[in-house]
Amino acid sequence: MTTAERPPRSLRTKLVVTVLTATSIGLAAALVVTIVGVHSFMRTRLERQATDYLTELSEYLALPPDARTPASRPAQRGVCAAMIVTASGQLEQYWGARPAKVPTPPAHLLQTMAAGHAIVALPGSTYLAVAEELPDGRYLVGAVSTEDYDQIARRIVFAGSLVVLIVLTVLALVLLQLSKRWLRPLESVVGTARSIAGGDLSQRAEVADSTYEAYSLTRSFNTMVSRLQDSFDRRERAELRLRRFVAAAGHELRTPLSAISGYAQLAQLGALDERAEFHAAMRRVYGETKRMTALIDELLLLAELDRGRPSEAEPVDLGPLCIDAVHDAQAAAPEWELRHDIDPHRTYLVVGDAFRLRQTVTNLLANIRAHTPKGTKAQVWLSTTGVEHMIDIIDDGPGIDPALRERVFEPFFRAGPHRSTGSGLGLSIVAELVHHHDGTIRVMPTDSGCWVRVRLPAVAVDSRSS
Repeated sequence: MTTAERPPRSLRTKLVVTVLTATSIGLAAALVVTIVGVHSFMRTRLERQATDYLTELSEYLALPPDARTPASRPAQRGVCAAMIVTASGQLEQYWGARPAKVPTPPAHLLQTMAAGHAIVALPGSTYLAVAEELPDGRYLVGAVSTEDYDQIARRIVFAGSLVVLIVLTVLALVLLQLSKRWLRPLESVVGTARSIAGGDLSQRAEVADSTYEAYSLTRSFNTMVSRLQDSFDRRERAELRLRRFVAAAGHELRTPLSAISGYAQLAQLGALDERAEFHAAMRRVYGETKRMTALIDELLLLAELDRGRPSEAEPVDLGPLCIDAVHDAQAAAPEWELRHDIDPHRTYLVVGDAFRLRQTVTNLLANIRAHTPKGTKAQVWLSTTGVEHMIDIIDDGPGIDPALRERVFEPFFRAGPHRSTGSGLGLSIVAELVHHHDGTIRVMPTDSGCWVRVRLPAVAVDSRSS
């Protein structure tokens, strides 16, 4: 694997490393501040201790020799030592700790300590010393040991380092557990995404309720995948529908085209020399042409409706529309008894295209003429629930097989004894027109005949305007 292809570190690793680094810096800074503060406090205390001891000793030495009693000698504070040193650095007198532990400061160090009582570390020892120049040119030196304080400082450093190590270890373990819990939704999403990338769109991430962000992420991810799956399913259904539609359309167009081609070949071969035969052939050609033209018009209408092209949207009263459609259908086919049970004084208002709605009722009545024998009775009803209006068309014909009721609205589907008549697009166009108006259509169960119900959203009627 090349450097460019190497996967980055995981979010868990980055989170743990970042938190531990920030915590380490904070704890180390706190430890340093503590050590510096303790060191400054101890040095100030030692300096005050050595200076006070030197001042008391200087006052003691200023007393007359006969007044210097053991009771008047200043008491030592901690591990202290005092000495009188000549200007050349020779030790003349000593009090306190053993001289081997406290080296005599050289002349230049004595001058530095005497100038402002600055406390300095004596070379080669653990003592801090402060000096005062006496009137005779000698130096009075006071020293105090730092061993106890150095031991305290080492203990503080050790204890602080141990605490920092323990805190970081515990924090790392806690972070690993918490990050594993917090990032589990992300791992679920990653695993689901890999399955989806492999082609399995049915996978969904486990909805996590640990945190708001994890809950929102998994819910949004699942919603996105569901919409993606719906889109692919619709696309597959559309492609399958298109293939079936094209195959069925080609099959329906083949018959009239074959008939026209056959008559054209007969005319070309001279088989239609007689005038009667020629006119009969032309009538057949004209009939097949009209059939093919009607089929193409219906196909174009279905394509237009399938593309969702906008139509007129205006208030339409279904009452007069259905009454006129019934009267026209009865006039066109007097052999069938078509009636309506609609109150002409009542309003059934919907929003839509009046021409398309009229075409819906007309096609349903034409379907009765095409698939029922002469003398069949049919009736059109209008009713309302206040929320939607219902158009019920009921006939006493042979009816539809219950197993085929869901398929009658498919393009080119024919059911019943009259399968060879029509193009098989009438009810498909009706279903598209109803769907175009946000309505529904279905074949209702009945003991005899056929019962088709159309539901359309109702529009509230203003009593003053009506």
